[in-house]
Amino acid sequence: MIQKLKRRLTFLMAALTSLVLGGALIVTWSLSQKQFETSAEALFDSNFSSMCNRLSDTATVTDVWLSEQELGTGCLLFLQDNGSALHYTGSLPSESPRSELESLALEGAELFLDRSNLDQNGAVIQQEAHYNLGGSSGDFYHCAAALLPRGTQGEYLLLVMMQEQGFLTRHMLWSALQYIGLWLAGSALLALISYWLVGKALAPTAQALRQQKEFIAAASHELRSPLAVVKTSLQALDETQPPERQQQLLRNAQSETDRMARLTDDLLLLANGDLGNLPTHLEAVAPDNLCIELYDQFYLLARQASHGLTLTLPDTAVPAIQADAGRLKQLLAILLNNAMEHTPAGTGIELVLCGDGAKTPITFLVVDHGHGISNEDKAHIFDRFYRADTSRTSKRNFGLGLSVARELARLHHATLTVEDTPGGGATFRLQFIP
Repeated sequence: MIQKLKRRLTFLMAALTSLVLGGALIVTWSLSQKQFETSAEALFDSNFSSMCNRLSDTATVTDVWLSEQELGTGCLLFLQDNGSALHYTGSLPSESPRSELESLALEGAELFLDRSNLDQNGAVIQQEAHYNLGGSSGDFYHCAAALLPRGTQGEYLLLVMMQEQGFLTRHMLWSALQYIGLWLAGSALLALISYWLVGKALAPTAQALRQQKEFIAAASHELRSPLAVVKTSLQALDETQPPERQQQLLRNAQSETDRMARLTDDLLLLANGDLGNLPTHLEAVAPDNLCIELYDQFYLLARQASHGLTLTLPDTAVPAIQADAGRLKQLLAILLNNAMEHTPAGTGIELVLCGDGAKTPITFLVVDHGHGISNEDKAHIFDRFYRADTSRTSKRNFGLGLSVARELARLHHATLTVEDTPGGGATFRLQFIP
């Protein structure tokens, strides 16, 4: 399911980002094409003006000069001196015949330029015109024509410069191909980035689903054993059994029912913690008084389990903390029970309170002197249903106690960690962040 969702989200994210990229590239391509056309037009006008100035200042024009101008500007040039065309073979090729283009260019100039427009001295007034025309081979040209005066008797020189417009189309197609290639490469890169980002975003969800499956599987495994005992005990309970046997079967069923009740309570606590619905009643709690109550509660239990329990309190007064007294006692009780269950008989257990709440944080320590916890187990000791012994044959716990303790610590905005006890054993540290 996660993989299918990952593919769909990757496709959606890649498609959306590719559309945005495509839109940005289209706008950029359009602007660059307009800029290119504007620059080409400005260059054409500049070359035409320079040529008009040169022809206005010189009396003779050579074929060599015209050839150089055609090659330098990339434009076809046609001249007419007082109505007589200058026969220049040209140096640039054209798709349509040059003679045809010359005829069309001069005819177009005749439409826009008036040779009869003279000044008061009888000289032709200088004029310019721009127009477009097409050749018989499908080629298209932009033309600029100028009527240049020659003396005061109405003499003139007609200049027509023609620029074939196919280069604009070729540039447009080539730049479009470049932008399409850029879009494809960008889309591929965006798809890879989308795949990585979606994977990172879904990683917590995938981990949560995996943990949920493991949680359900482990809970089912833990519930199967007590349910089987209860069912077997009830099936065997009949009038043919002696009273002692009936009592034993009832005790077995009651014991397993109690185990299921504890498991259910722990599961509900963890589930409510995951949802943020765990009820709490925060109030001012005196840490030293809480430790004394726990010590009184567990002293006899520790002696019955052949453990010595000691309590260490600070010499100075300890300020109150904001906590749920019942939940905090439940947390520390879990740690004390854990110490009694996992340390050999005859070893001591310490309940230590330290810190002043100002310079050093209030800290509860539960110290045992057993076999300790390996570094590998430390990484998973607070995982749900985790036990160093994976056989799950113990009937005293389900591997949820420390998970519940960590959840209760989080509820109090405190940290719960485990470390090695000097000389052997484990020390659980509950520290309230000031």
